[in-house]
Amino acid sequence: MSEGDSAEHLMSALITKMESMDSNINVLKMENERLNAIVSNPQAMLKRMGMVKTTTPLAEDARDDPFRGDMMFEDNILKGEHSSLPRTNEEFHEMSWDEIHDLASTAKDNEV
Repeated sequence: MSEGDSAEHLMSALITKMESMDSNINVLKMENERLNAIVSNPQAMLKRMGMVKTTTPLAEDARDDPFRGDMMFEDNILKGEHSSLPRTNEEFHEMSWDEIHDLASTAKDNEV
């Protein structure tokens, strides 16, 4: 093989490799555009995943629950100065089942 033939062969190989890389870059650009279109609207993406909004309205016939945060009052659970109601999550977790049932029956009796 002569020097000119090997140089031509090398140039041909380099051009082929560059064209291949250029093609791959164009494919990546197209994929990037599609991903940007998907990610640009997170609500549509979450809807496609089957997620629903947490702000869905309550059922019309459901009664208000003072232990939920969806009531119109600032303090969902009304507590007095010397109330026996727990004030922190830890205190709620330390309650026995009997205390929890007593608390629920008191709330039911008082229609809180």
